[in-house]
Amino acid sequence: MILTRKFAVLFVIICMAFTSGIVAANPLDKDRQVMVMGAQKDFRAAAEGKLLVFDTFVSLDESGNMVPKLASSWKISPDGKEWTLFLRRGVKYHDGTPFNARAAKFTIERAMTSAVWGKYVDAIKIVDSHTLKVVFNTFYYPFLRDMSSGWRAANFVSPSAVDPAWDPKGKIVRYIGTGPFKVVDYKRDRGATLVRNNDYWGKKPKLTKILWKYTPDPYAQILALKAGELDIIGAPEHHSSIPFIKLAELEADPDFVVSTHSYGRFQVLEFNCRRPPFDDVRVRKAFNCIIDRQKMVRSLFGNITEPSYLITDPKFIWGPSNITTGYKYDPVQARNLLTKAGWVDSDGNGILDKDGKDFEVDLLVPTGEANADMVALVVQSQLKSMGIRLNIRTLINAWDKRKTGEYDLFLHHSGCLPSIPGGIGIGGKYHSKGWPYAFHSDKLDTLIESAFTSLDKVQMRARCDEIWTLLHNANPCIPLYDIIKAVVMNKRVQGFKHGPTMFDMDLTEVVMTR
Repeated sequence: MILTRKFAVLFVIICMAFTSGIVAANPLDKDRQVMVMGAQKDFRAAAEGKLLVFDTFVSLDESGNMVPKLASSWKISPDGKEWTLFLRRGVKYHDGTPFNARAAKFTIERAMTSAVWGKYVDAIKIVDSHTLKVVFNTFYYPFLRDMSSGWRAANFVSPSAVDPAWDPKGKIVRYIGTGPFKVVDYKRDRGATLVRNNDYWGKKPKLTKILWKYTPDPYAQILALKAGELDIIGAPEHHSSIPFIKLAELEADPDFVVSTHSYGRFQVLEFNCRRPPFDDVRVRKAFNCIIDRQKMVRSLFGNITEPSYLITDPKFIWGPSNITTGYKYDPVQARNLLTKAGWVDSDGNGILDKDGKDFEVDLLVPTGEANADMVALVVQSQLKSMGIRLNIRTLINAWDKRKTGEYDLFLHHSGCLPSIPGGIGIGGKYHSKGWPYAFHSDKLDTLIESAFTSLDKVQMRARCDEIWTLLHNANPCIPLYDIIKAVVMNKRVQGFKHGPTMFDMDLTEVVMTR
């Protein structure tokens, strides 16, 4: 039996209604402060979910300034090597464990196991019950900023919720933090139930419960929203999870509210630089000349978003403001570069070849990436015009394939915090400890590691400029367009705001009206 996409998606929703009891909406919930949230990732896999449960030392506002959270204040020594954290008093984890200097030390030690800055830490000293001193062997500017990332949030787990308890390398066995919501039920790849933490030290949410409903297909999410099975979609993703082609339809529907926000995050195609053909920079440059971003964006999305020509938005602090000329559509230059790299159509079949092999590459697309199917087809068409065959592979396990290098191109997004080595920005991909098959070089590693070890901001700026120049010339990816985060909710949801960073959901003022 062959199902159309529409009926296949509807079938998935019906199955979910019978199998996802953990997050099934109770009719009585309509009269209470309970919100059902559709999510394209499993709860434990989503940074957005972590920030509902775990607090961090600081958060970032929209200008990138640090705002106190578990660290009520901090002090940096004149040489920049000692960070003294003054911890918020009266805070407890959901299991009753007190948050104090000992717990904060455990948190930093846990983060050090995966952070680039871990090798710069000489000592972590408990000064008193709520004062902690972190001693570095060099100044490291982004320390607290890195600890504020959604990807770091799980390091703030209760020391009693890992096995062995209080072991910085222990496995998380329970999701217990100090945040505004507590996890009371979780089933992998189905959903989670979160309830309000009535003992929260900060401003308490008005919602009493959040039902996190795992719904990976974006079209299934929209159908579930229209059926009343979900109250809100798009919120717990840091990328575009709602197809742009559906936004006009949803905006025109009086039952829903559409809220959009740009975090300056770009859709990109990452190269596998560890194997042919993309181990050759000439081929990578050629691909950046082949893609007509303006034509792609206007034909697919109209004026919803804008093309991107740099690997990261220059508006970010420490971003590539020194790069004044982005990648441009230039098919003549692309042809010249490919010819110099040895790719020509020697047999006249319309496909370039080299050493007896046709130019054929695979594009790996993770499921759940909104707009990915249309974008991939346009890329395929534009490459075909240059004599390159592109195979599109949309896979649930795309991330596993990415880790093992089983791809040529990988659909992803640029970082929103490029100043944090080892985080989701430049260090997360292009440091040798980042993506294993992305572009790397010893020089780039050194630049990334040293960029923020100077107290002189002029010198920091100069090092960042050197990073961006190196990366821009290396063509590590193909930037496509600005990802617009869209959130769609039914009109019962009032008070939703986009968070200051791509990982944050501001649910503090959200209420469910009748």
